[in-house]
Amino acid sequence: MTKPIGKNSTPITQRGVDFIRVIPYNSTVNIHGKMSVTTKFKKEIETLRLAATGEIYLDVKNPKLYKKVVRYYQNEGYEFSGEPLDDYEILLDCLVRDLEGVEVA
Repeated sequence: MTKPIGKNSTPITQRGVDFIRVIPYNSTVNIHGKMSVTTKFKKEIETLRLAATGEIYLDVKNPKLYKKVVRYYQNEGYEFSGEPLDDYEILLDCLVRDLEGVEVA
């Protein structure tokens, strides 16, 4: 019996010869679907909730997180105009919609 070399590898035995097939991380993610905003940013969910309710300005309070969340929504297919105020409104609309059903921890 052969053991897998890595956690993402699967042994394949063919006529007495062992081959290792490595499954890249990206193909595993693509098979199981995309991550939701609540899964991807679960450590920052409270900050995102404060931004969605208007208690903080995400682009001022945490600009790095703001850029990451904008990039996430761009990858999801949302188009941003390039105008900072309009883009912030689009982002807040997306966050409010996605955080609606999330319970407070």
